[in-house]
Amino acid sequence: MSSPARATILLPDAAATEALARRIAPLLSPGDTLLLAGEIGAGKSTFARALIKNRLQDIGRDEDVPSPTFTLVQTYEVEDAEIWHCDLYRLTN
Repeated sequence: MSSPARATILLPDAAATEALARRIAPLLSPGDTLLLAGEIGAGKSTFARALIKNRLQDIGRDEDVPSPTFTLVQTYEVEDAEIWHCDLYRLTN
C-alpha cells in the first residue's frame, strides 16, 4: 500500500489560501481526506471554510461555515458526499 500524498504549501495571505481551497474543492471525491496541520493562525480554518463554501455553492447553497472548535465536528451534505469538518485542537490524546 502506498503512502498518501503530502505537500507543504506556503501561502502569503488569506486570499491566496482561499484561492487554493477553491481550486482544490472540485478535485475531491467521496472518501478523500485532507489533513491541515499548523500553528494557530496558520490559515487552516480559512482554507477549510473556503473549500466547504465552494462545494456548497456548487449545489446552490450559501451558508455559514463556522469553525468546529467547540463542537469538534461540523457536517455538510453536498451532491455526492458528506463533508466532515473536524477541529481536533482541544483533544490531548
